[in-house]
Amino acid sequence: MRYPIKKMRSCAVLLLCTVLLAITGCTSADPDGPVWQNWPIGEQFAYGIRSSTLPTMRPIVEETVGAIFLDNRHDVFVEDEICVNNTSYEIPQVLQDKLLDTMAEYKFETSFYVIDLETHASFAYNPQKYFECASTIKAPYALYLSKQLEAGVVSLDDILEYKEHHKTDGSGSTQFSEFGTLFTLKAMLYRLLYNSDNVAYYMLSEYTGLDGFNEMTAELGWTQTVSLRDHWCDITPQDLAMVWQEIYDYRDACDEGRLLWTYLTTNLYNEFEVAMPEYDGSAHKSGWGYNGYHEAGVVFGRRNYICIVMTATGLKNDCLHRTIRNLDNVINDYDIWLKNQGLG
Repeated sequence: MRYPIKKMRSCAVLLLCTVLLAITGCTSADPDGPVWQNWPIGEQFAYGIRSSTLPTMRPIVEETVGAIFLDNRHDVFVEDEICVNNTSYEIPQVLQDKLLDTMAEYKFETSFYVIDLETHASFAYNPQKYFECASTIKAPYALYLSKQLEAGVVSLDDILEYKEHHKTDGSGSTQFSEFGTLFTLKAMLYRLLYNSDNVAYYMLSEYTGLDGFNEMTAELGWTQTVSLRDHWCDITPQDLAMVWQEIYDYRDACDEGRLLWTYLTTNLYNEFEVAMPEYDGSAHKSGWGYNGYHEAGVVFGRRNYICIVMTATGLKNDCLHRTIRNLDNVINDYDIWLKNQGLG
């Protein structure tokens, strides 16, 4: 079919306008801001525009998070013992035996750290043992990114380009996009947490840099750092517990904290849900690889509590699930004890 030249020119102009509108994110019906701003969760995905349209991005200025108060910063631990802090409650021997027997049965290193979010009583086993972080690192990074958003250093509307050097395998779907595809920062934050997207992590961390992230985690007591050459590091259950205390305190502090909390309570790969399907949910970020299988976050049970379990069980997760379940039994027994003391 042949078209008149005038009609072809009109189509070209229409196509050009469509591309320009997609770049600016505005329409005549939406003069105040980007159209993706009010999209439902899960729909902030790629534009599909080629990289030749990418505008020059402004530089990112690193900012350090201010002083952070940690209620469990003085907890004391003894190696290879189940330790209890901030309470006179004692874990019944039968529950201790179940925990120790589960870990001994699998013959892999396993550590945990549980903190009651109301009383700050804690239960831990080798919480200062280092494990490969796997994707548990993405929740601490998301906290840092959220604080950068709050400070106005970056915006959910910022545009990031998927480039060849970002490509990596593992979890996430961005790796299957065309190089040059553009995403909003909000889309990348969503993918980072929803399906643990590795490419999203690489793109975001390159965009913000990691110096400020390392400063934030150092204030939280971490001794390890990450870099754009090595996005992964060894961390401990204690490291993650300190971050999750901050995430929990941040959840209602601002819009950015609320968005972070929403993404952490609606993401996939929930090992807490597998271990305890009767509960209402959790905020979490799991991680796994050939040298570890971990779950970390906040459980909404009879009591709300931070639960960090890190194992060196490779791709086997049964030990992880059983340990989580056994720890929940400890929390439930602690809840009964509190009520018997007139404290619950």
